[in-house]
Amino acid sequence: MTILGPLAISIASVTMLSWSAPMHVGEQLAKPVADIHATASHQMANRVVGNLVALGDSITFGYNLGNNRAPSQLAFPYLIGSKVHDNVMDLGVPGWTSANLLHALQSDPSMRADVQKANIVTIDIGSNDLLQPALSLLSESAANWHDVSLTAAQSTQLAARLSSGVQDIATNVAAILRDVHTLNAKATVVVYDLYNPIPVSDRSLYMAAEAAIGAANVQIAKDAVEYGDAIADAYDAFAGHSNYILQNDVHPSVAGQAALAKQGEEALSMSAAFQAIASPNGWNSLTQWLGQQLANGIS
Repeated sequence: MTILGPLAISIASVTMLSWSAPMHVGEQLAKPVADIHATASHQMANRVVGNLVALGDSITFGYNLGNNRAPSQLAFPYLIGSKVHDNVMDLGVPGWTSANLLHALQSDPSMRADVQKANIVTIDIGSNDLLQPALSLLSESAANWHDVSLTAAQSTQLAARLSSGVQDIATNVAAILRDVHTLNAKATVVVYDLYNPIPVSDRSLYMAAEAAIGAANVQIAKDAVEYGDAIADAYDAFAGHSNYILQNDVHPSVAGQAALAKQGEEALSMSAAFQAIASPNGWNSLTQWLGQQLANGIS
């Protein structure tokens, strides 16, 4: 999956937020964006490197890929760091919701200082806002996802909790981005959307998760585009790749973390496009940026 998915979502978000461009604009941009994707390695080679600060939960931490006493070196922030030679500070905390991260960002002097020194900030948060309600409804006797069976009452309760979780994500991610940009107006920020960790084989939970994650990802994209932040497409990267998730778990495998790193690298390479979309003259800025990238690709 190319970066076209998040870029198209961003364009749609700008359409809703600020201007009345025709709805087929995504189709018009498909070819130039595909061409630009080929220049990603060129842009990465010319990007300013420095401190990469990763904010998030157990996904950012690399949970269950080490002893869980410290962030795993196999987690995507370190893989991005090794790719672009950045100094990585992985501040992911297992179990954190978007509210937990927002509170820490507002009250923890150490975290605030790290963000202020960052050249790049990655944010991957919100999965626990949705997972915790789902996990609380699982039968204690369930050995794995295949054993899950929800009653009609539980399904109704789960839908209500997931809806509440989506609203929490929308509100808190917007506040997190506001605080990050207030602390550091120069950092390049990459915001990850959410992947679905529920196996397709567990149809009832999978479909409920799909609906909630889809709604949450729209909100995450809307929040990110208002600040011109790049979106890393975890959702599409993980779709159809069961090997990206640890067995009987919800966390990324080594292959899954590598996929997240790749999406982060692609988002970084396209950060100028996202910034152009969010600018006051977004369409003109984006058109100019596309032309420049195409020219670079030809030279």
